[in-house]
Amino acid sequence: MWRIYSPNHLGVRISTSTKNLRQALEKAKKQAGVDIRFGEVNYLSQFEINGKAKALHAELADSFDIAKAIDLLYMKREAFDHEAEYRVVLIDHNAKPDQITKGLRIAINPTQLIDSILIDPRAPDELAAALAFYFTEKIGFKKKVQRSVLYKAPTPLVVEQ
Repeated sequence: MWRIYSPNHLGVRISTSTKNLRQALEKAKKQAGVDIRFGEVNYLSQFEINGKAKALHAELADSFDIAKAIDLLYMKREAFDHEAEYRVVLIDHNAKPDQITKGLRIAINPTQLIDSILIDPRAPDELAAALAFYFTEKIGFKKKVQRSVLYKAPTPLVVEQ
């Protein structure tokens, strides 16, 4: 996926777990006064998505329900199932439409949320070193920061006779 999401070889992957994400957002939920919906994305055929969207449209036309409307955000074409996405939607029932054009702001502690940082395996050596230095020394990130070894050749095995 480095080739897809980091075409210029400059990407970083920030890793967390659903547990850490849930814990961080549950704290923020109380402070911000929002509802949160967590869930895995369902990968469906375009035909199935169209059918569900049409049925949902009819249902929402009769009686709008934000929880039902959000269902569509958890559907994606099966061509993307390799992404294995987990999504989070925050809902502020008191917000007016003109107040949320830029989304909702919530306070989270990124050092508690982030488990590790990987640097694109194709990044130039100088850039990889600079990014690792920045994350560990300037920001003070204490967990794993390294270049991905995805494209690194395995150590050869020698069988002696």
